Amino acid sequence: MNPLENLLSDPSVLVVLVPLLGLIVGSFLNVVILRLPVMMEQGWRRECCELLEQPAPENEPHIGLVTPNSRCPHCGVAIKPWHNIPVISWLLLRGRCAACQAPISARYPIVELVTGLLSLAAVLAFGTSSQMMAALLMIWSLVALTGIDIDTQLLPDSITLPLLWLGLLINLNGVF
Repeated sequence: MNPLENLLSDPSVLVVLVPLLGLIVGSFLNVVILRLPVMMEQGWRRECCELLEQPAPENEPHIGLVTPNSRCPHCGVAIKPWHNIPVISWLLLRGRCAACQAPISARYPIVELVTGLLSLAAVLAFGTSSQMMAALLMIWSLVALTGIDIDTQLLPDSITLPLLWLGLLINLNGVF
């Protein structure tokens, strides 16, 4: 057994590491919740222009899940990496932007905390197993879908369809 397997086989280590991973994933899910609907709208706009044989908007900024870097929605200042630590940065900054002191929504740490706590629940329920890994993927997908649905009343196919097939494939062998 290698050292990583020894470490991950200890339940107390998993109970600490997986929720921390959940907090980090929750931070990324905040980005997905905000940007994926914008990316979908940009795609729809391009498709409509193509269908109507009109020129596509030229000055529309590129939005992806990884780029551009996160910025304050109020002042536009790039968020420094140490201001982007899940939950902790929001608490240390007292829920305000470091540059302009504009309030930052409590939704960000809530999504991070919910993702971390649900990840902990998966570890406690399934331990180190393929069930835990499948549950984490499903939990994280459902957190993103919930946030997007609350904001836009849309459920993006780019998340729902892979989640559907993943659930069906996983349960072919009766994992759950």
